[in-house]
Amino acid sequence: MTQHRSSHRFTRRQALGMGAAGVLGAGLPSLASAQAANEVRILFAGGTWKDWYEQSFTNDFAAANNVKMNWRTGLRQAPLAIAQRRRPQWDLIHINQTESAQIGTMGILKPFVDAELPNLKDIHPSFKYEFLAGKIHTPYGLAVNTKRITRKIDSWLDMWDPAFKGKVAFPQFSWVGEEVFHAVNQVLGGSEDNVDPGIAKFKELFKSNGAILGNNVEHAIQLLSTEEIWIMPLFSARTDQARAKGGPVEFIVPKEGGLSWIWNTGLIANRGKASEEMAAKLVNMTLDPERQIAFSRRTGYPPTNVKAMKNLPADLKKLEISDADLEAYGKIQRKFDYMTMFAFKDQVTERFNKEVLA
Repeated sequence: MTQHRSSHRFTRRQALGMGAAGVLGAGLPSLASAQAANEVRILFAGGTWKDWYEQSFTNDFAAANNVKMNWRTGLRQAPLAIAQRRRPQWDLIHINQTESAQIGTMGILKPFVDAELPNLKDIHPSFKYEFLAGKIHTPYGLAVNTKRITRKIDSWLDMWDPAFKGKVAFPQFSWVGEEVFHAVNQVLGGSEDNVDPGIAKFKELFKSNGAILGNNVEHAIQLLSTEEIWIMPLFSARTDQARAKGGPVEFIVPKEGGLSWIWNTGLIANRGKASEEMAAKLVNMTLDPERQIAFSRRTGYPPTNVKAMKNLPADLKKLEISDADLEAYGKIQRKFDYMTMFAFKDQVTERFNKEVLA
């Protein structure tokens, strides 16, 4: 497989004029020169993901390099990185391939290159993008209660079955709902700049089939383990965690294709040489095969380093993925036009909130 490069119809200059343009000038004096030598500043997700990241990577990294880890946690922190584009305050941002392509085009991120990241050469091509390479692969499809739902489930559109009324959840847009919406819109014949099919269909899901919103992974696990919800889009390992808590659920990859997110920390540009070198050193650790195996053991997701993928210990053999699996997981996302999604992001979010949820 070849390394991904996001297709788009917009230039970098046009990207700078998109939805977040109003905050581009906001920014504080850079901390790079004063603090690069003794800390790494990270915009990161919170919860268990941060705990596992610390246990697998940053605790040892901080000790070995005599640096302090300075965190700001929360979902979807790209707007902050955009706001501080001229005077960046953070070294790394936890991000997926969608947002990395979008803000990378704006000059906010440094490209991932072998010279700065020696372990990058061993990452499977499916998980390498221009501004990101995954430390983990998170297969995404449907979590299905197989005790309550006895018929075969094999499509995203099964969520609209009237038999499941009041037992369906969909992820918040601020979580991963935006990409899942675009996936379903694509299945319905829409595109990133034509979301009418998706808006009409999701009106039906929420207004006629009584769907509710899932706020985050912890909320999703609660909904599924208590059987308040019978079907919803979710990550494979989080489905396993809901089952471990008593929910009779299984993970299904829809026939139209699942989603295949990769996650890591992107390298924020223009932070100064010493700061950028330290940040790259940490990212390189996340691409190390043994470190990835440790992270996989904690998270339940497959690694992205080929050496790790080929040498999974016995207790992690269940995480092995074939080329056919990779094709199925990434089938929809390979068609995404990330920059067109970015151009219409505010408009689509507003329409979803007003026309679907209101």
